[in-house]
Amino acid sequence: MRFVNYKEVDLEKLRSGWNKIVDDGCAFPGREELSRNEFDELLAHQDAVTCLVVEGELQGFYILHPNNIGRCSHVSNASYAMLESSRGKGYGKKLVEHSLIEAKELGYRGMQFNAVVASNKPALHIYKELGFVTVGTIPGGFELKDGTYSDMYVMYKDLINL
Repeated sequence: MRFVNYKEVDLEKLRSGWNKIVDDGCAFPGREELSRNEFDELLAHQDAVTCLVVEGELQGFYILHPNNIGRCSHVSNASYAMLESSRGKGYGKKLVEHSLIEAKELGYRGMQFNAVVASNKPALHIYKELGFVTVGTIPGGFELKDGTYSDMYVMYKDLINL
């Protein structure tokens, strides 16, 4: 298992994995799949785009950036995308753990998630296990693909003593 910066050759696999999550409609806020140019633009504005590779095969990746600007830019935010064939193997936790270390190394003092969907049980389990706390709930804040609404959580983890 190793973590590597993304490479041009990985872009279509990364984009496909990202778009699958968008299409599933239960975790990422976007409604539309990203074109190659849109995905390139997204990645260009990240502090890190880090891939998890196991036995030479890409399993998933995360993007890492400031959660906000200026006086709030010391708090990071990340999004995680596991390829569908890699889910349920424990790799998601490894991605989150690595992102916390990378965020700390980049000088961030915390990590905040703005929209963790209440029905995304695997993500919630990982985040809670790694010490994230729920600092707020937005009732019905996330519209699922089927048109129903789910609560979403704002979650935070302090990185100062990581």
